[in-house]
Amino acid sequence: MSEAEHIYIKSLTDKIKENPNVIENYRELTNICVSNRDYDSALSVYNKMLEFFPDDAQALINSGSIYFYKKDFEKAISLYLKAASIEPDNAMIYYNLGNVYAEIGNFSNALRYYTNAIELGAVQGYVFSAIGILFQDNDDLENARVNYQKAVELEPLNGEYYVYLANVFQKEGDFEQAAQNYQKAVELNPNDARASLCLANTYASMDLYEKAFEYFENTLKIDENNYSACLCYAIALCDVENFEKAMELYRHAIEIDPTKPNAYILLANILINEQRYEEAIDLYKRTTCLPKEKLKLHVIYVFIANAYMLLDDTVNAISYYRKALREAPENNEVRLIYVEIMNAYIDKKISDKKAECEDVKGKARE
Repeated sequence: MSEAEHIYIKSLTDKIKENPNVIENYRELTNICVSNRDYDSALSVYNKMLEFFPDDAQALINSGSIYFYKKDFEKAISLYLKAASIEPDNAMIYYNLGNVYAEIGNFSNALRYYTNAIELGAVQGYVFSAIGILFQDNDDLENARVNYQKAVELEPLNGEYYVYLANVFQKEGDFEQAAQNYQKAVELNPNDARASLCLANTYASMDLYEKAFEYFENTLKIDENNYSACLCYAIALCDVENFEKAMELYRHAIEIDPTKPNAYILLANILINEQRYEEAIDLYKRTTCLPKEKLKLHVIYVFIANAYMLLDDTVNAISYYRKALREAPENNEVRLIYVEIMNAYIDKKISDKKAECEDVKGKARE
């Protein structure tokens, strides 16, 4: 914040103290606070403003929006409802209420307030898009699609709505319609990495790999450090057995975000197929040092154990199966594998001991 802005803020603060009945000073000061993202200061000014102008609907709406941003949903609802009692025909208040109830998972109230907003004239794409998201979050894809289509009709130049619509088609398994809508989104926003990546994944789902690779490359041109793009591109390359380039992408993904386990695991899986077991084990082990909430540790231990089995290193394999069982004692599959390997290990030990005894007896006879 510049020195001039500091001086101006102080002058507004002084003016409010001297004469708290001039509403324009509050509005100007809150505008500066919000533009600087100083929401706590903005709330403080709004609270002071509402002491003198308790029926100022805009102050109630704005402060409600800040509480919504701060995830104090109860306070946001209270302020929005008070604003609605003052301006019952203000459609944006009902839209905001719909957003709060959608955020806390109250489907019926969210839909009711979104509908109120439309009835009061908020026939805008963003309202129907919000309703579409509400239905999609509740697994009602048909109604989600209908509302996204309405949003597209109202605002045909908004690429985001095409992405939402395409997501529904993708979930419904209609990849052609999904591709068409993602394509439209890319045409409207050529630098939209998300739309480009979604289009690439859709083409890969349709086994149209040449087109898929074109849009994977396009996504990485837009954002060369797009972790998800690297992973999805590599997975598609594996489908056509281009493992060398896939491994390059997995390594790049690890460089982008070394805290995520996916790239390590997928790269290790390729190395397993290439019988490069020690390298794979090293990658699997590196994931065990990552935050536990980002992976299922028992699965990693099983991968490591399996790799040791492929190396005929039963001792280390048993050690990691045991670790897996400690992490997931209720997992019957891990327990079964562990018991089978232990039994086989014991049987081999017994067999080796018998052979050793027979060898000793044979030498004694000689």
